[in-house]
Amino acid sequence: MAGIKTQTMESKNIHLVKAAFHTQFKTAMESCGVSADHYFNKVNLPTVVSDPESLLPVNPFYHLVNKVAIDENIPDFGSQVARLTPWHKVLSLGPLIRDSSDLKNLLDTFCEIGSSQSSPVSFKLIDESSHFSFCYTNTLMYKGDVQMELYRITSMIQLVQLSTGTRWRPETIRLNMPENRAVDACPLLTNSEIRFLQPISAISIRPDLLQLPVHLNTPDKPNIDDRDADFNTNFINSIRQIIGSYSQSKNINIEEVASIANMSVRSLQRRLKAEGLRYNDLLSQARYGHAKEKLKNSELPVSEIAKSLGYTDPAHFTRAFRRWSGLSPSAFRKIRDS
Repeated sequence: MAGIKTQTMESKNIHLVKAAFHTQFKTAMESCGVSADHYFNKVNLPTVVSDPESLLPVNPFYHLVNKVAIDENIPDFGSQVARLTPWHKVLSLGPLIRDSSDLKNLLDTFCEIGSSQSSPVSFKLIDESSHFSFCYTNTLMYKGDVQMELYRITSMIQLVQLSTGTRWRPETIRLNMPENRAVDACPLLTNSEIRFLQPISAISIRPDLLQLPVHLNTPDKPNIDDRDADFNTNFINSIRQIIGSYSQSKNINIEEVASIANMSVRSLQRRLKAEGLRYNDLLSQARYGHAKEKLKNSELPVSEIAKSLGYTDPAHFTRAFRRWSGLSPSAFRKIRDS
């Protein structure tokens, strides 16, 4: 997309985001009468995500939000994603801010944990004497991106509205993006002074509003193991996360992973080899983990589990599981039930 710059050096880590946000974008597309599966496939994102705490690459979400906005002629699609599923209702985020007492506490907490949801973005609440600035910086890839900017600013306004009410609008909105008419289509950006091409993106908040109580109805914490997002610890970890997330619902091949990582297959193989790893081994490890989880915690038939992991023939899955564990899937389940 014209005007968008990206870092593509293979030495850079792959930035990741909590998979819970996949549902947010899926809901928006379905609400607009758009085929979510079609666009997920277009940008190489999985169509199904079963674990909201798993990690997906950030890059395809930027392509997704812009592609839907352009192809479907929805100029404020980024804002619509946020409005239909506010951040406090996102399964990986809402439970982390549910105990906030007042607006200041809510925003301070959010700024602390925001980077645990997506690696390239950081949030701050800055005291500027006459007002506070709730701002974010995007340390990666896209500068001046319209749709993702509309998505984040809309989401930030909605967080403040949990205390101020839905009629509140910031006096000033600072946007990193160039002036764009898509802003006029966003209801939550009306009645504010908009400043474009700013170094950071921010909304202004009067100091007295920060003492207002929070009216928050968030989802319960998912019934999964507590774990922090392991963002960008190293390249191999990111590849493991991608394979793990995508292999929940499809047979992802090395060509697809290389494309997601923005590198050639040969370069990916070289990076793995340097760590003593092979792609097929990482895929098998991920599938084995998913298979054990499904066999332990569901009553799905083995044939359905095989299909969900990308096996067209259940017998192939049974042989693979026996190779991984020394047991057939049925024998593994009997141990579980004994």
